[in-house]
Amino acid sequence: MTWRAVIIGLVGAWFIAGFGYVNDWVLDLERFTAGRLLPVVVLGLTLIGILLVNPLLHRLRRSWALRPAEIGLIVILTTAACSICGGGFIDHFLQTLVLPHHWARITPGWQERQLLSYAPPEALVENSDEVDAVSQFVTGADRVGDRRESLGEALRRLWNDVPWGAWRRPLMVWMPMVFLAAVISVCLSLVVHRQWSDHEHLAYPIAEFTATLLERRDDRAFGTVFYNRIFWAGFVPIFLLRLNNGLCMWFPDYLIPVKMTLSFSPFSKVFPWVMDVPMAGWSLLNVTLYPLAMAFAFLVSSEISLTLGLTQILWALAAWPMVKVGIDLSTDYGLGGWSAWQRVGSYLAFSLMLLYAGRQYYGEVLTKALRFWRRHESDDGAVRACRLALLSTLAMVVLLARLGLEWPYAVITVGLIILSFVVVSRISAETGLFFIHARWQPFAALLAMVGGYSLGLTSLVVAALACMVLSFDHSQFLMAYLGNGLKIGQRLGLSAARLSRLALGMYVVGALLALVIALAATYADGTPVECGFSYWQTPKMPFQAADTEMLRLQATGQLEEVLEKPWPQRLGGLRPDATFVWAAGLGFGMVILFSVLRLRVPWWPLHPVLFLVWATWPTVLLWSSFLLGWLIKSLTLKYGGFGLVRRLRPLMIGVIAAEIAGAITFMLTGAIYSIITGDKPVYYQFFPR
Repeated sequence: MTWRAVIIGLVGAWFIAGFGYVNDWVLDLERFTAGRLLPVVVLGLTLIGILLVNPLLHRLRRSWALRPAEIGLIVILTTAACSICGGGFIDHFLQTLVLPHHWARITPGWQERQLLSYAPPEALVENSDEVDAVSQFVTGADRVGDRRESLGEALRRLWNDVPWGAWRRPLMVWMPMVFLAAVISVCLSLVVHRQWSDHEHLAYPIAEFTATLLERRDDRAFGTVFYNRIFWAGFVPIFLLRLNNGLCMWFPDYLIPVKMTLSFSPFSKVFPWVMDVPMAGWSLLNVTLYPLAMAFAFLVSSEISLTLGLTQILWALAAWPMVKVGIDLSTDYGLGGWSAWQRVGSYLAFSLMLLYAGRQYYGEVLTKALRFWRRHESDDGAVRACRLALLSTLAMVVLLARLGLEWPYAVITVGLIILSFVVVSRISAETGLFFIHARWQPFAALLAMVGGYSLGLTSLVVAALACMVLSFDHSQFLMAYLGNGLKIGQRLGLSAARLSRLALGMYVVGALLALVIALAATYADGTPVECGFSYWQTPKMPFQAADTEMLRLQATGQLEEVLEKPWPQRLGGLRPDATFVWAAGLGFGMVILFSVLRLRVPWWPLHPVLFLVWATWPTVLLWSSFLLGWLIKSLTLKYGGFGLVRRLRPLMIGVIAAEIAGAITFMLTGAIYSIITGDKPVYYQFFPR
């Protein structure tokens, strides 16, 4: 690590973290987090750097050019910062703490049942007649800045518009938990890195692609892959395709787009049952091809690409008999349902199989971590990371318990949040999926496990608020970003322990910077109502869940008991939801079965990740591209063998690079257009979202 790489990486990361909210919701430009775990703003600018800037520096003076490890460090830090500027943190954080007051004002039922009283006062922004912290947050400031004011005066005005006193208590409650979640994510990334990378030899397709772009000989100006003609054979046609289709959005009267969507809707008359299956009918009969996903399907094992390619087909075949007999498979993103509960069971089983596969390594690390009084040989920080992760987990449980979540439920909530961190990171490392939704929330799973009587309304609200703050958007977890980052660092010779410490320091400063800028921007311009999740869902979800349970308990005459009895006395009323029990049990059993078959039957073609990702939005969009990518790889293996597969890998790297190059082209074009004209640019969706 060099100082120039550290400085560039930190400045870039803090720019993304701090300015991301302004870019996304104030200026309404293409999202910094477009591409999710494959962030266009980072990898697109990296492509520009290694194709234009770095070769120029190399030509002027060889020592001026950034080495691969230096660029890798910059990429790792800036990529990790994408977990701050989007759904991983700032998109939902502020709205979750203040907008419940707004919805309580305009929802008579909430006022009548006093739903906000079940949230601890310190958990939400303080709102009073003297300081109305809610109205200005929603609408923005009444006054506008004077063009004649200096930059310092403008910044002072923006700072003074924020009612910091009203925000002091909730920030003191939740920001320590945000930092603890970051510590846990970083530490667990370091703990599992050796097992996943060195022992299980996972593919890490995203890291593989990034490291391949960065690798360069000292005597050459360009990276090794750019001297390969096969790379350009994949890059040029896909880049031209994206360029043409993007220009068609700007000039529809002059250009003809290449159609990437195929509709088979007439087949709904032949197979009408398909349309009855939730999350299946539309996706099976309306296919969008993403060359990006097809290329990643080629880079992973055939088992993985086939499994991802069959997700929606197998989901339709498995779900239709249940729909036929009247089983309700509808599922809410936050509050759950049958397929959500099935995935909860699948996540639990998958995590157990991960522990089983690495039982020796994890056992050694945990034993050394608990025997803190003994000195151990160097272990790349895994033992210290494990120790810190355990302490941080305990601290988070204590903080939630102090906030009003009874400690057994605090343990379960924190455990489920961490489980989702780990499993989503594993899915990314093993499959190359850059867009992942678990589509279940820990608080809803906890409610289904124990029932509203046993859980209690305050505990339900606190657990739900914790999930909204810490783990609502699974597609942008810090651990998933950093897991790929550590693999990039390993390829480029960077220390995993030092990378982890640097990433954690970046996160703490970046989160604080994002918080201050987002608060100032929102109180100046108002909250972005077009952001459906942060405006309409995360502020309402905890209290909608509490409202439903309150009405149910009131109807059964148990409400007063729940409010008066302590949690040990309510345990006798523990009633797991029947649908949860059998759906989660089925998901658990199927993952165990497929895992055993995969280990014991050499020809078994499917991976248990099937049950973690089917019937989720990413696979709705991407299944057909993965299936086509599997077919291409299978034909390549059949007629050319492994040698041809290896020779064609640069072709697929070129396809992925072309998709990113096309995306960054229109991202920068749109930003420049907006700056010059003041108008919003034409929107071109290049990645699934």
